[in-house]
Amino acid sequence: MGAQAAAEIRAGGRFGRLPAGADLPRAGTLRLGPLPPGFRLAAVTLSHSASGLGPSCFDIDRGEWHRVLATPQAGPLTITVREATVREATAPAAPDRCGPWGGAPGDALSGGIGPHLVVSWGRTAGAAADREAIRRQVRHSLALDEDLSDLHAALADEPDLAWVAAGGHGRPLRSPSLWEDLVRALAATNAALTRTRSMLAALVELFGPRGPAGERAFPDAAAVARGVAERGPEILRDQAGWGYRAGSLALLAHRIDAGTLDVERWWDRGPRGPRDDEVAAEIRALPGFGPVSADGLLGLLGRPRGLTLDAWARNRIGELAGLSGPADEREVRARYARFGCWAGTVCWLEITRGWAER
Repeated sequence: MGAQAAAEIRAGGRFGRLPAGADLPRAGTLRLGPLPPGFRLAAVTLSHSASGLGPSCFDIDRGEWHRVLATPQAGPLTITVREATVREATAPAAPDRCGPWGGAPGDALSGGIGPHLVVSWGRTAGAAADREAIRRQVRHSLALDEDLSDLHAALADEPDLAWVAAGGHGRPLRSPSLWEDLVRALAATNAALTRTRSMLAALVELFGPRGPAGERAFPDAAAVARGVAERGPEILRDQAGWGYRAGSLALLAHRIDAGTLDVERWWDRGPRGPRDDEVAAEIRALPGFGPVSADGLLGLLGRPRGLTLDAWARNRIGELAGLSGPADEREVRARYARFGCWAGTVCWLEITRGWAER
């Protein structure tokens, strides 16, 4: 998947398929800020191939992230996120039709001045509950509340990695829900990017809620579990094209919907929450999930990311280290051991460097 993603990003244009509703006239707008120091939208979205998986797309040339989000009253809405222009960031903006700044009080900008994100959508301005849902999901997906100061401090004495903090790198790109991130990880296991896109697109088309402009949001676990119960697991295997992964997906949806698998507890990084190794073990115990998936999901959860890598990643490290071939496990661990708990994150940043820099 990594090689195809890198090639598409280098080619420019749109990374992923533009969701329905993205080209509608703007009906609602909100602004999110202030942003974390050094934040760059492209640095977050283009360091993760998930930005090119439906129902989302990143327009590399325009610097815009499009994503279909579920809202409580307006239904699925396709939002467009971009960084404010210099003019917008240095001059107060007049209140728009969504109210002052269109967001929650916590998103108010000091006098409307400073770097921020502009989030807009078409079809309807939406109710206050819809705008709050959009605000919450965008903040979560772009990890705007994650503190990266420890990562940047760990790299302070690494001049060859000064580009990480300077370029706003290190922030994960998440889905609006952990359920969706789990499904994406399952679809990406032993699959090329084209195949992963196909499986996810079919799942969205079959089970995702539909908006009047053709928008399709990602289905929740209940919708998938209900569809399997009503139409049989073959709907995932044959119609959605999930093949041997269908059973794992059906079981995951059923367990989350029934409440027998509480994945939300994995977010608790406090003393009463599960340890990193416990979360990793629980993920690996899920049918269809292996060490590579577990390490990637740990990073999305804000936990130390491991160093279990696929063939493409080991080839990239081999190139970076000047080796004659792919790096083996010993060589990978030796290269990143000095970074401690940030080893996996630094590794991922190195092998995807250049995706967000054209």
